[in-house]
Amino acid sequence: MCWSGEASAVLAVTGLASTAYFYRKGESGVLCAALAYFSLMELLQAYTYTVIDQCADPRNQIATFLGYMHIAFQPFFVNAVAMHFIPDSLRRRIAPAVYTLCAAAAVVFMMRIYPFDWMTYCFDRDYNMTFFTSAKYTMPFCGKEICSTSGAWHIAWAIPANGNVFMGNVYGYAAFVLPLLYGSWKMVVYHFISGPLLAYMTTDDMNEWAAVWCLYSIGLLLLMIKTPIRQYLYVNSWYGLPLPKFLRASSHT
Repeated sequence: MCWSGEASAVLAVTGLASTAYFYRKGESGVLCAALAYFSLMELLQAYTYTVIDQCADPRNQIATFLGYMHIAFQPFFVNAVAMHFIPDSLRRRIAPAVYTLCAAAAVVFMMRIYPFDWMTYCFDRDYNMTFFTSAKYTMPFCGKEICSTSGAWHIAWAIPANGNVFMGNVYGYAAFVLPLLYGSWKMVVYHFISGPLLAYMTTDDMNEWAAVWCLYSIGLLLLMIKTPIRQYLYVNSWYGLPLPKFLRASSHT
């Protein structure tokens, strides 16, 4: 299996065209916005293929940096989608706090790549374990230089980043733990299976994992918008406990 810049471009155009079509057809603006955001990532990856493996080229470094910045703000869209599947009144009450936590997570994620004098880089840390059998480093998006290189079949991103475990995992806290806290567990399960788990099963390069995951995100959103899968993701209780009447949504659209 091998991906290419042309394949990324086709997928990006498909995602953006689908966004416009679904939005004009009256589909959820939140779901359409998420589809557009992840399609833009695939567009960036299409460009990255034009400078792949050219680590000294500023265009490669800028594309890698923009990929990292895109990931930093993904939890906003992940949580927007997750909150789409909880009661409307509950979503309105918790949305400000949820987005504030997403902003905090984005700040921490961006701070990972600031060269503080006291930081220990990810490539200097030894955690004595990794689920990726051929991983060069022990956390995603890690390397001694900023560069996009060829992975097993897609793009592998590397950037000198802080090796602190909390900072390295802050994306997971915001994208998976946070939705679990407000009860959107069905969306979390669907996201986990069709995102990181599927990416893990199709690459053993940790630095390639993020790019593969972003690619699959377009597919999971397309399936969510236009198949019956969406109807199974709504929740009207908090882990089996009934919500108070004033927190229940009257309908889902």
